[in-house]
Amino acid sequence: MESESQPTPTELATGLVLIRRRRWYLWVAILIYLPALKLTMMLSSSTKVALSVVAIWLLISFSLAFYAALVRCPRCGNYFHMHGPTLLFLRKCLHCQLHLCADRQT
Repeated sequence: MESESQPTPTELATGLVLIRRRRWYLWVAILIYLPALKLTMMLSSSTKVALSVVAIWLLISFSLAFYAALVRCPRCGNYFHMHGPTLLFLRKCLHCQLHLCADRQT
């Protein structure tokens, strides 16, 4: 059996920063939705324009969710937010239980 090497604190911190950054992108996209739709409705009363904004937002949100889901855990090397077909944006790795802020606690 092959022994897994533990990542250095620098590698761990770099990997967790990447995970946090991708999660932040997703949260920004989610939080932009209502103000963008409100602004669209104020500038144009057209339903077509509003539906276009919703469609663009959905495309961006799904892309960012996919981008965030495919980040790997710096400790175990598995997908941080995916375990099999399950996608959960939790604050711990679904495989090794590494916390998202583990580099900040030391």
